[in-house]
Amino acid sequence: MCGFSGYESAFGATLVSDTDVLLDDALLLVEQNFYFLHMGEFLGKLTKTEDLSDRSLFVVKKYDNDQAYYFNAELIHELLVNARETQNEAISLFEYFVEFNAFRGICMAMVESLRFESPFKVFMQRLCGEQYENFVDILSFVRNVLSHNIHSEIRLSEKDYDGTLKRIRRMGRNPNIAFAFQYALRLPELGAPNDAYTFTCQIDFESLEEGMPFLEILSMWELLMLSELCFNLVMTYRKKEEKELQEEAMGDDSLR
Repeated sequence: MCGFSGYESAFGATLVSDTDVLLDDALLLVEQNFYFLHMGEFLGKLTKTEDLSDRSLFVVKKYDNDQAYYFNAELIHELLVNARETQNEAISLFEYFVEFNAFRGICMAMVESLRFESPFKVFMQRLCGEQYENFVDILSFVRNVLSHNIHSEIRLSEKDYDGTLKRIRRMGRNPNIAFAFQYALRLPELGAPNDAYTFTCQIDFESLEEGMPFLEILSMWELLMLSELCFNLVMTYRKKEEKELQEEAMGDDSLR
């Protein structure tokens, strides 16, 4: 993974600000959560198709000063049994926590990365154009819902959407927001599976009410596509920054 751009001091060392470090950490979290989502889904499928309960379930983590933490083998066994008893198309407890923790982590990190006045924010504004604010609203909504939820079924709380709705009204925008990102038009360099490959999403913030099921507003497919888009946006930005750094270095070499 490429780093982030800084500036050259009089002594030739690259200096970076606290904002640069925080931005890079936030972008890295997007990447890591997307990897976690994929590995978690693979392991979730594995626990459904393979009987792992006859393996050694003894797990211990050892630390300095002879400290150790022993994980409960009975709890691990219960989760493995739950996975084996879950139909392939249904979601196991393990998969549930993998998916929603990854969705929350990705959207949280994207929201935090866009708080900074940075080259990444400029990149996003140019790429999304007039849809940029709608995209931020969607990210904030998902982050809020998955951070505040305490229901076994994910349901809305007023605080999940009220702040976003007030922001939309302050800006004089339509609260019935729509977002569409066609890869072939906006990121052709990624080589989408086909020209029609698009992430679309629509949320009418004025129609949201306390207790509404979250997955009736955004489906699992939309959450997966949103997560993929965030990852692709970050990786595209990383490659752009890396290319610019390489070109800058080549320019410096030609002056010597």
